[in-house]
Amino acid sequence: MSHVATLVDSSSTETEALQIEEVAEHSPPSVLAQVLRTVRHHLAQATDGIRQVAARTGDGEWEQQAAQLRRIAAFVEERVITLDIGQRSFLLPDQFLRFSMLLRERRESARLSGIELSKRAGLSLRTIKNIESGQVSPSRDTVLRLLDVAELGLAWKDVLDDPGPEDSGTSATDTNYNCYIPPGYEPLRMFQQFVRMLNGPGGHIEQTNAYLEHRSAFAYVTMCNDAEYATMYRANYPFDVLARRIVAEGGHHPMRVIALGAGDGRLEVRFVQHLLTRCTNPDIELLLFDISQPLLTTAYQHALDTFGEQSAVHTLMVQGNFHDLASYPQVSYLPAKGRRRRIYTMLGYTLANLDNEPRFFQHSMAHACAGDLLLLDFQQRTTPATASEQDIRLHDSALRVALPKAYTEFLAAPIRTHCHDYLSHDFSLRLDTQCLIPGSYALDAVATVKTRSQAERRFSMFRFKRYDEGLLAESLARFGWEKLVSLPIGDSERAPVAMLLVKR
Repeated sequence: MSHVATLVDSSSTETEALQIEEVAEHSPPSVLAQVLRTVRHHLAQATDGIRQVAARTGDGEWEQQAAQLRRIAAFVEERVITLDIGQRSFLLPDQFLRFSMLLRERRESARLSGIELSKRAGLSLRTIKNIESGQVSPSRDTVLRLLDVAELGLAWKDVLDDPGPEDSGTSATDTNYNCYIPPGYEPLRMFQQFVRMLNGPGGHIEQTNAYLEHRSAFAYVTMCNDAEYATMYRANYPFDVLARRIVAEGGHHPMRVIALGAGDGRLEVRFVQHLLTRCTNPDIELLLFDISQPLLTTAYQHALDTFGEQSAVHTLMVQGNFHDLASYPQVSYLPAKGRRRRIYTMLGYTLANLDNEPRFFQHSMAHACAGDLLLLDFQQRTTPATASEQDIRLHDSALRVALPKAYTEFLAAPIRTHCHDYLSHDFSLRLDTQCLIPGSYALDAVATVKTRSQAERRFSMFRFKRYDEGLLAESLARFGWEKLVSLPIGDSERAPVAMLLVKR
């Protein structure tokens, strides 16, 4: 997320197979997926309706017709898998999230324990727990078994949540969620703790707090869209080369781009644009993940403005702290079938936002699977990894100049607003060579704050980190991420900023 860091850098039979191929070639994946979704849901509702009629009339012919519909539904499910359109699971992600919460509510309202429900539905207790916790999406057969449990009172409408006739004038995007905020995520409480710390004796501020406050978010976006900044850094990202390599590595399969610390989303959207040009039949889900609500909505709106609502890119938002990444089913859930190729991005120097990089890659990213990709950018150190502190101070020009006004405006916004009896502040950069990634060091932006009622207080507000590319790649390899390619951002091989693509 931390684009600010650039400041501180120095610079089926043969005939059958043919028919399938022709369908896939002449029907865009997103359109085909939508048509098949409608077919599957209508079949499910029709089957359910006919079963109810059969139960009320006692006419066996109705049940025979329901059995025929079930055979057709099974045929459709097989074809969804064969076409490999990337939507093989019975429920879409938004439907699954709603259903998982609804199942728990209905079970508890019916005063059924997990074991009692598993017995009534003929399912394992683990299956019930996995669905309710949002870890595993249910199969069609599992949904049918749960619908048969009378105490739950579930109907297909509860599962599919399709709009009724009265909603026909509403656009599709109005009936589906576009943002997920998990239970237990309390940004107001986080902000209250942040304010209390700003009014305490001083200390270390976890730097994702720098984006919580709306004034800080506004200053950050203004700074990142400065014409000089955009021309010098953002315009030079080698996304075309990286997109070509990613498609060559994973083929033209549906993708899920998980943008960690998306910020204003400009870099992430440009990256996806390049993926679109390289994919034969593009089908991309862009998941914007950020702790800051104002930044998240800014990034989302930019994505919609760029791609439009009817495109091969489906954009979603998750508001949360990526240090808890593994607890988010939208990120960690991996269906048994129809999985999208996951590409994690940490652009705008999000890597530098991590106070503990090894812990993040070892634990927060523990859910990553073989074949997953990670694309990140980072600031390169200008001295050898063996350089002394004196050499670093001599060659890193950021340590010899004042923090520019644009950056102090960004970092000082919450201090001015929330420090009681605020009088003034001053920023200085301090060198920290005790970093956890070998060969890296940090420039710690320390704010000295003066108030009317207290003595001077010092807050470590932000860290700008420098990495040695070779040692960074070695560190990632220890956690299972193999280096595919590294590229400088700019003309020089020793450009101040570089990109690294790694594979799980």
